[in-house]
Amino acid sequence: MSELIFVFLLFGIPGVFGVMMAKKRGKNPYLWGFISALFPFFLLVLKMQHKPISDKKNS
Repeated sequence: MSELIFVFLLFGIPGVFGVMMAKKRGKNPYLWGFISALFPFFLLVLKMQHKPISDKKNS
């Protein structure tokens, strides 16, 4: 049972954060969740990506 908890902490939590961050930035949440679960370093890459401004006013 403790191995299952370890695997969840090691892979699951970064994957969940990757999905949440990708949704906020308009990226593919499945791809970024998978990549972040395998390589948690990519959470920093996703964090540093430019978020496009969608609230531009037409003038």
